[in-house]
Amino acid sequence: MRGTFVVGIPIKYVIGKRVRYNQTLIAQGQNPSFQLLQVVKLPADSIIAEGLEVEIGTSVALIERLAFADGQPISISSSYFPLHRFPDIIHEEAIEFLQEKYSISMLLRELYNSDHIRLRTHVYARIVQEQDAALLEVSLNHPILLAESINVDQNGKIIEYGVTIFRGDRMELVFENESP
Repeated sequence: MRGTFVVGIPIKYVIGKRVRYNQTLIAQGQNPSFQLLQVVKLPADSIIAEGLEVEIGTSVALIERLAFADGQPISISSSYFPLHRFPDIIHEEAIEFLQEKYSISMLLRELYNSDHIRLRTHVYARIVQEQDAALLEVSLNHPILLAESINVDQNGKIIEYGVTIFRGDRMELVFENESP
């Protein structure tokens, strides 16, 4: 017996100067929501240290979230922040703020007076890994887009190294440059 599988219209996510995930989804008629997967303090390994331009072993915060559009999982994001810059980011007040507002940009602005500007993003096509397939509700041979991002504050200082795994069937990444 054959069934019909309906895939939603892909969401166009703009990769530009500003990090505006929620606004992008809302503008396309989607209802964004998140599930907090983990919030932990950990020592930076070589990849995280390079991304944040800190020493290996430096204490960093990991905030990992599963993102939904209209209740369907679309991405898993792992955001790493230097704890010397954001010492309270993993404390209860910050996590409650994040769960209420769904926005890391807003959290950084409201609690730390820090802007959240994209410096660069590298995108790779991959096949989903087993643990991510379960969260994204896709098969093991499903394509994903993996985006590694470096974000800075208003003074150009690196504040975040992020890795986001997007469902390949639900997301289109659109790269935009600033207008001259």
